[in-house]
Parts: sequence; C-alpha cells; structure tokens
Amino acid sequence: MTTKDRLKTKDRVKTKDRIARIALPLALLIAGTVWSTLQISDSVTETTVGKAPQQAQDSRVRPLKKDEILPADQWPNACVLVTEEDIRAILPDAEEIEAEPPSQVYAPSVKEFAADPSWKESNRAEYGRCDYGMKLPGERYAATRVWVRVDAVADPALIAGYYEEVTLSGDDKLFGADACANSGGIEESWTCRKGPLMFTVGGQTTATFEGRFDAAPWVWRDDVAPEFVRAVTAKVH
Repeated sequence: MTTKDRLKTKDRVKTKDRIARIALPLALLIAGTVWSTLQISDSVTETTVGKAPQQAQDSRVRPLKKDEILPADQWPNACVLVTEEDIRAILPDAEEIEAEPPSQVYAPSVKEFAADPSWKESNRAEYGRCDYGMKLPGERYAATRVWVRVDAVADPALIAGYYEEVTLSGDDKLFGADACANSGGIEESWTCRKGPLMFTVGGQTTATFEGRFDAAPWVWRDDVAPEFVRAVTAKVH
C-alpha cells in the first residue's frame, strides 16, 4: 500500500470516528426524549367524574316551625352531609381518602330575620365543617381537597332572606337546591340553600379530568363541585 493510500485509509477511519462520536450522544438524546415522553404519558391520567348518590341518608335536620332558628349546637354534623361514600361515587378514581376531624363553625346573624328578637341560643356548631383530603390520578400526593360547611339552619323563609343578604348573586333551582351562588374565589365553592339548610361546598385539585386539557379551576367549579352540592341536597327533605 502506498503512502497516499495509507493516508486515505486514516482519513476514512477518522471520519467514521467523528460520525460515531456525534451519532452516539444524538441517539442517547433521542432515546431519553422518547423515554421522558412515555413517562409523562403514563403519569398524566385523566380523572373520571361520577354522579352523586340519589338515595341518601337523612341530614338529621328536623322540620322547623315558622320563624324558628335551630341553635348552632343542634346543627347536623357536616360529615353527614358529604360522606366518604359520596366521594367515591363522585370521584371513583380517588385514593387515600382521609377525613380530618370536624371543625367548629360560628352561627351567622340569622336572628336579624327572625320575628322573635329574644333568640339567644348557642352560636357555635362543634361539627359545622368537614374536610377531606385525597389523591387523584396524576397527583404525586394527596393534593385534592373537598370540604362542606353548614352556614345556617332555620325556617326556610328565614333562610331565603339570609341567603339573599349574604350572597352576591345566585340562581334558583341549581343542583337540586332551592338556590346556589358561586364564590368566584380561588377555592371554587358554591353556597346553596335547600329548605331549612344553608351550606357551602368547596375544594381544589391538581388533577386533569376526562375530556379536559388541563386542571383548570372552572372544571372543578362546573363539573365536580355541583355533584357535591347534589350529594347534600339529596339528604335534605
């Protein structure tokens, strides 16, 4: 082999080495990108929204007489209004559901709408609010929360007057309630009334729901929270 041929052979070897040095990292980069895409696709799972149970237990709110206000220490336990069974029906994909101990709620000034100005009963409900934490598909930890709060219990006419006073706006006959109003806040909540009961349900999540592109807060407001309202209203007769 001549010197010229040897030089050409060396050049070809060097060229192949350069190609190999470029091709290997590129192949690794492509493989890593594909793997990352697969990992993301596996982790981003849509959450199904179910329906509130139609057959519900009683809320334990007794019938009230005209102009009667139920003392706050006789209000129903909020954890009866939304139960773990309700959550599993509405969010069937939920895992690690955990109820926090019920918290206290202080009664509003419904007495301003009462005929009897001498009303001076207890103004504190020991179990007036109930909070649940849970994990939905795509969440790395239990980032979803649902809560319900009793706002007032009184003669339905008094409740209607109080509701109109404290809510900014509302629509009649929503989600099985006599009226409901949306808070419009960061926590997407609905304040509603049904007969003698006024209550609020709210929550938040980072999950993506079926048929949606992202975990937008209005998905919770429009699709999920109304089912929890229905869970409550089904218990009030």
